Amino acid sequence: MLWGLVFSDHGYLVYQQEAIRFQQLQDEVKRLKQQREELARQILTLRNDPAALEELVHRELGYVHQDEFMLIMPKDSKNMKGAGKP
Repeated sequence: MLWGLVFSDHGYLVYQQEAIRFQQLQDEVKRLKQQREELARQILTLRNDPAALEELVHRELGYVHQDEFMLIMPKDSKNMKGAGKP
């Protein structure tokens, strides 16, 4: 009988594993709720602050202002023809 309480499909060891998994899932839910709250805060900021929206577009989409210049540099100078040659 003791063997069944510890090692069966509904025994203590399975209970411990399920308790650990339950705690992991609760931690993940907490993390996801915090992430959702942060995203909601960012959405409100973007809706109410045109400067924040402009900064996001500028940073993420690569838009430049009228008084700016965009320089596109190659990642690998070996691919440039004549790189390093006078």
